[in-house]
Amino acid sequence: METCTYELSHSAIAATHFYKAYEGDRVNLCFECASRFGYPEYLIEYPQPWRPQYGYLVATLNGTGEFGEVETWPMDGSAVEWWLDVLGCPDVHNLLADASWEPYRAHQVIDGAWTYEAARVTCLPLAQVCK
Repeated sequence: METCTYELSHSAIAATHFYKAYEGDRVNLCFECASRFGYPEYLIEYPQPWRPQYGYLVATLNGTGEFGEVETWPMDGSAVEWWLDVLGCPDVHNLLADASWEPYRAHQVIDGAWTYEAARVTCLPLAQVCK
């Protein structure tokens, strides 16, 4: 764990940001020091530890056995609810409830020639950006 080297009284506090000083030396800053730093464009945030999150895989199939609109990336519950509603799924809430109750299994709703499929999975956070 890196600790704050910007202010001596913060030497026991974990660093959240750093910047590269003269000759590539790294200066670590805790959150408080980083929020007071005068040049935030020079700060680089340390990556946060990741936690697994739940996501949903969604697929739509037309009656010919071919995929229609396919979303392969895991999405959170509100995004997948919106996506299925846009695609015209008639029973979004029950489909997501079934997928939450029994993860990793594809659950389906059939509406005419269209089949809407959703599966809940555990995935890495998608919003994390490495610097």
